[in-house]
Amino acid sequence: MNLFDLLSKQKECCDIENEFVNMVEGCELKNVTVVGSSCCKSGYKLYEQLKQKVQELNVAVKLSYTDSIEFASEYGIISRPAIVVDDNVIACNNGIDENSLKELLVG
Repeated sequence: MNLFDLLSKQKECCDIENEFVNMVEGCELKNVTVVGSSCCKSGYKLYEQLKQKVQELNVAVKLSYTDSIEFASEYGIISRPAIVVDDNVIACNNGIDENSLKELLVG
């Protein structure tokens, strides 16, 4: 097995894509993406926190998680985890607290 085969196999197992959609009648759907890292679980933890908040607040959100380097590069994200809402980077590197998460989803 050469180096390129090893790298392609690693990408297959580490490129985790998750999606959660909460539809609310009469509300416009927000697109929220949590950008994490395959070597650090804090991004996925943030995704789970957001998922729980979406359910608690019953807001219309399409929530997804990615650890794609290409996606992060597209938005100029260097430190992760980060949150992208409707194509705008909102927070990077754990720079958001519980109250800010609520404002992010409701506001």
